[in-house]
Amino acid sequence: MRKYILILLVLGVTGIGLTVYFLTQDQKLDQTVYLRTTESIRNLQTLDKNLRLLLNQSRFNSQFDHHRLRDTNYELSAEFDNLRFDALFEEIEGSPQLSQNVTAFERAFTDRNELLEQYISANTDIIQHLLNVNSIAPNLMANSELKLQAGLYESIVQAQAKLLSLTLGSNIVGDLSLKQSDPEQPLALGTQRTFDEYRAAVVGIANLYPAADEWYQKLFSFETGELLNQIESDYAAYHKNAIEGSNTLRNALFAYALLSLTVLVFFAYKIWRNYVSLEQQVSDRTKEIKQAYEDLRESQQQLIQSEKMASLGQMVAGVAHEINTPLGYVTSNAGSLKLNLSELHPLLGKLHALATDFDAQEQNPSAVSEQLTELLDEARELEANELIEESQQLLDDGMFGLSEISKLVQSLKNFSRLDRQSTENIDIHDCLESSLTIASNAIKEHDVTVNREFGSLPTIECAPSKLNQLFLNIITNACQAMRDTHGDLTVRTAVTGPDIRIDFVDQGTGMDEETQKKMFDPFYTTKEIGEGTGMGMSIAYKIIEEHNGRIEVSSELNQGTTVSIFLPAA
Repeated sequence: MRKYILILLVLGVTGIGLTVYFLTQDQKLDQTVYLRTTESIRNLQTLDKNLRLLLNQSRFNSQFDHHRLRDTNYELSAEFDNLRFDALFEEIEGSPQLSQNVTAFERAFTDRNELLEQYISANTDIIQHLLNVNSIAPNLMANSELKLQAGLYESIVQAQAKLLSLTLGSNIVGDLSLKQSDPEQPLALGTQRTFDEYRAAVVGIANLYPAADEWYQKLFSFETGELLNQIESDYAAYHKNAIEGSNTLRNALFAYALLSLTVLVFFAYKIWRNYVSLEQQVSDRTKEIKQAYEDLRESQQQLIQSEKMASLGQMVAGVAHEINTPLGYVTSNAGSLKLNLSELHPLLGKLHALATDFDAQEQNPSAVSEQLTELLDEARELEANELIEESQQLLDDGMFGLSEISKLVQSLKNFSRLDRQSTENIDIHDCLESSLTIASNAIKEHDVTVNREFGSLPTIECAPSKLNQLFLNIITNACQAMRDTHGDLTVRTAVTGPDIRIDFVDQGTGMDEETQKKMFDPFYTTKEIGEGTGMGMSIAYKIIEEHNGRIEVSSELNQGTTVSIFLPAA
């Protein structure tokens, strides 16, 4: 059976593992996810194209808003981050080629982003210089004073031509430094100031143009579009391979399911065959266990009864003495009563004879009177009234003695009977009195004074004989603990919450902590050989458990012991 279970466990774990792996892989093949990821890649391609278009429009264009470049570049960055760290996160881990191209695009984007900011800054400055030139040039070229200086004027015209071609999208060809920048003749102060502003703007453009043009050309050299196309191609290939792998795994899982089903059918057959024989074995074993349980319960009852008889046997002499005392004076009273009756017998006989003769025939009144007088004289001489009163007293004393004997016998009967499952409603005080009666000889032997502090208690449902045994064990132990101290034994009852509480408080030798820990262990005793079996308190504990109660013990050496029993009141 263990072999079958192990094989089934291996099959089950393997099947669960394959299923989980299949579901994990299948989630990656979600068509919605695939379409959303593909759309994200194509959005990147569109944004990249838009960025190139805006870049082309921005060159030396005073009407262009460079924020459009930055916004498009930011959208491109956000879309790529979403693709990199969300949509393609697992795919990048599973495809080296895809990972390589994504990393290459990320590196290219980072480099282009840094270059883009440099370009925007330079392009913005050039545009500002162009605006300054365009605002100054018309007035400067119309100045008649400059026209008289042909060389300087020609330099301005050439510079304007080159700047015009620059704004039209052409590159600057030749020098833009205004070589003939010094006037041939001194210019008026206003004209000179205007010319200096024009020359400063042109020189600024000339200084910024080489770097700006280089950055512009490099921005178009990044192959981001090609990388995005490659990423799309790699992702499509990865998705295709995943579909093929999922189909292969699905077929393998189906084959595994068929294999598992075959194995399960085989095991089911084997288990059914084993069940047929096992069912009978279980039935036989169950009968054996039930019989063993019944034997155990019977042994337990016999053990309790044996302990009860052992306790009773130890008190037989005392009980016999308690019976012998009232029996002695009952016997003595019966002898005295017999003697009294023998003295009254002749008088009663004569009285009976007189009554018989009187009924049989008529008598002479004087003769009857004479006979009655004689009987009265004899009665006075015998003191008949005193004999009758004495006999009545003897009868009363005899009846009291017999009642004492009857009470002892009834207590013995209640104690010794074998309780099974039967319970009855009783007054706890009756059980206590019965136990005290049986233990009366032990109480007298050790000169123990019993104090009864009984409260008002409801009747409870219990096994009376078992409670008698419980109480007798505790009372006997208390008396034996006071063999040297001859103290008081206080039996106290009260209702405490939902429980009835019975306290046995003695003034004996007490117990140390070690004894208190072991006092309920079977066969543990501190008494001398012949005084106990060591089972009394163990059985007492069991009896309390059977009644759903509890027991508490408080004791100190040479200070006495208090045993408290709690039994449910209802």
